[in-house]
Amino acid sequence: MFTLTIRVILVIFSLIASAYFYSKEDFANMSMMLIAGGLFIYGYFKYGTVYAAFQQMKKDNIEKAEELISKIKKPDRLNKGHKSYYYFTTGIIALEKKEFEKSHSDLTQALNIGLRTENDKSIVLLNLANIELLKKNYNEAIEYIKKVRKLDLKPLVESETNRIEKEINVAQQRV
Repeated sequence: MFTLTIRVILVIFSLIASAYFYSKEDFANMSMMLIAGGLFIYGYFKYGTVYAAFQQMKKDNIEKAEELISKIKKPDRLNKGHKSYYYFTTGIIALEKKEFEKSHSDLTQALNIGLRTENDKSIVLLNLANIELLKKNYNEAIEYIKKVRKLDLKPLVESETNRIEKEINVAQQRV
């Protein structure tokens, strides 16, 4: 949620405040400020900038999302929920760059780890179907579309599912 810069500022503020409370012999508040600083540091390593990157991706600001997600050096240290959205975000970024293998791998990993909402699952499955369509693996694309249809779809996802399904049918008729 917080970027690295904001976290550093908050940790510095916590350290300064704890030094102030120490000088006033207010050890309870000093301890609280040290704990707060420790939690900001812990939060950075446990949650990273995944949420901020995901929000930028949802706003179609792929460059900013990529910048934020690239700040995470060890995604394996993220908690399960954030790790799935890390791979979701990197998969969409790779798809935008036309890196289909990486995108397929990351989106599959996000799906396997588990996403919070059915809408997010449907978006991942739809993107996987689109990748398979682009790779001309029509049977795989149809399988992903079938999985998408089993979920409760929002209108935008429904229309995109219909569009991709039509593209698959047209492409299969050409073959």
